[in-house]
Amino acid sequence: MMTTMTNTVTEKKLSKKDVLKAWARYYATAEVGNSYERLTAMAFGFGQAPMLEKLYGDNKEELRKAYQRHIQFYNSEGTWGSLVFGIALALEEEHANEITKLDYDPEQTDSFTDMVTNIKVGLMGPLAGIGDSIDMGTIRPIFLSLFIPAAAGNALGGIGPLVLFGLYMSFLAYFLVRQGYALGRDSIASVLQSSAISRLIDSAGVLGLFMMGALSASYVKLTTPLTIVTDGGEWAIQETLDGMLPNLLPLAVVFLIYFYIKKAGPKYIRIVLGIIVLSLVFSFVGLV
Repeated sequence: MMTTMTNTVTEKKLSKKDVLKAWARYYATAEVGNSYERLTAMAFGFGQAPMLEKLYGDNKEELRKAYQRHIQFYNSEGTWGSLVFGIALALEEEHANEITKLDYDPEQTDSFTDMVTNIKVGLMGPLAGIGDSIDMGTIRPIFLSLFIPAAAGNALGGIGPLVLFGLYMSFLAYFLVRQGYALGRDSIASVLQSSAISRLIDSAGVLGLFMMGALSASYVKLTTPLTIVTDGGEWAIQETLDGMLPNLLPLAVVFLIYFYIKKAGPKYIRIVLGIIVLSLVFSFVGLV
């Protein structure tokens, strides 16, 4: 009687707790170890390290190459870059199971390294653009604007936006790392090709403009005391402007500053000094 013996290899799998631990290490240090040589790569490698040790175990050569893969230059926005981090975890898990097969060629590791590097390099820029435009360029100003009315005499005006924005960023980042891990290399295609991203950017932009308009009307103060004397009495220019469109002068100032920034660039110190000088001059001659 012939007996056929089969070697069974236990599949290596990361748990939800493993993914959370790896992501927490990465996210907590994403902006800590920056350098011109690697930027945020050290944080990326620091987050991956415990999972790489779990996946590759005693295979020191594969572990060494995995470490090297994830300390190469990397720069992306921390929150949306969590999607790339999740993809990398999924790919490393897949590779760790591939190398246990009897027909695995060690030279394939070099091809795998090239693939992982290309995925990270290809995704870090677009995701940074999305993160900077949505989170930093739109969501953060909205949170700040919501608490501006509470800033006068209330500590929540300063603490509230920091807490809420931090919670929003953390929950979004963990959601993205879970999506990246669950969907692997195909996740970014499903995200970027989805019309939901463009709708989210458009909606956030509209909401941001709405909030900026409301804040401009509330906090930009400009009136004129000028009057025109006629046979029928005095004609107050400010009353006429308010009848046409309330807060017309503040709106005009906001648009003038906007067009200046668009033409000359974000030269904020020059803008502030210009506003101070013009305010003093116009006030001295009685225009405002």
